[in-house]
Amino acid sequence: MYIYECSYATNKPRQIHMFNPKSNFDPSSKSTPNSGRPNQYIPVSIAYEDLGLLPRSFNRVFDRFFKQIFDDVESLALEEYRFYRYLFLTTIKTLALLLFAPLLINIVSKHYVIRPMVESYWNNQQPEIFLNRYEQKKAFHELHDFEEALYFDALTLEAAEEVEALQTPSPSSMVLGWFMGPKSEPTLVGPLSESAPLALQKKVLELAQRYNERSIQAITNFISDLLSLLTVLYLLYSRRQQIDITKSFLFEVFFGLEDTKKSLVMLIVTDFLVGYHSPTIWESFFQLVFAHYGLPQSQTSIFLLVATVPVLVDIVFKYLIFRHLNRVSPSTVAVYHAMIESSWLR
Repeated sequence: MYIYECSYATNKPRQIHMFNPKSNFDPSSKSTPNSGRPNQYIPVSIAYEDLGLLPRSFNRVFDRFFKQIFDDVESLALEEYRFYRYLFLTTIKTLALLLFAPLLINIVSKHYVIRPMVESYWNNQQPEIFLNRYEQKKAFHELHDFEEALYFDALTLEAAEEVEALQTPSPSSMVLGWFMGPKSEPTLVGPLSESAPLALQKKVLELAQRYNERSIQAITNFISDLLSLLTVLYLLYSRRQQIDITKSFLFEVFFGLEDTKKSLVMLIVTDFLVGYHSPTIWESFFQLVFAHYGLPQSQTSIFLLVATVPVLVDIVFKYLIFRHLNRVSPSTVAVYHAMIESSWLR
């Protein structure tokens, strides 16, 4: 739509005509909106202010000053208090809803809905115990360590008996036949000949139960966390007005701080996320995430994530500072850069 006719000569509302450029309307014609050409140009009313000797900001300051002198200041202060009280309560309710509603849904659905369904399917509908080959290798390594510990206990016990009896039995008398391979008999000659196979069997059952439980827990965590994420997205979509009020209130609180305090808050956040000590925190975080969802923990993948994710976070943070904060509060940006330079000089 293009403005065809307007006037700045007066501060009274002036009717102007706006026409559709896709139509065959000729701006040079003298036709009016009532000439039988519908939907080609629309009359609107716009008010313009006269340009005076003083800037308009002075007029607004004087107008506010006279209102505080002659108007009812108590009622204005009471209305302002009620307004900020409404903003504060809305912010608290919105943050509590965004924090506790997904957490409550996660806990309730995990223990009463998702966990029984996953446990029934995993134990009855499929024969696997391990979620992936990484978990299987961990169980095999643990079983191998247990076998070595059992063999070491047998050797130390026989060595103690050797000292007491002052005799030297052959080393083959202390070897597990089932541990040495298919060439030997599955018997143990020595003091642990009766307890070793039973202990090994108990260890195998313990590993099977533990890793089966870990597989069920990993699947349950993934489904319940996905449900919590969907809950957060639904709340963000359904409560857009409350979210906007919360953002405006938090921004007002943040920008109401002094420049040094704002810079200190930003410095703490950036040092915690992308500081020189942050790789250890990120590595621990990714290890917890991989263990939470039962994913294979490869050192290469973890190091790759540690090398890329903090860099992306740093880029986004710098863009926000340059794009928004530099325009809203340049003094805060200057103090922030000064604090960073002083920390580098140390």
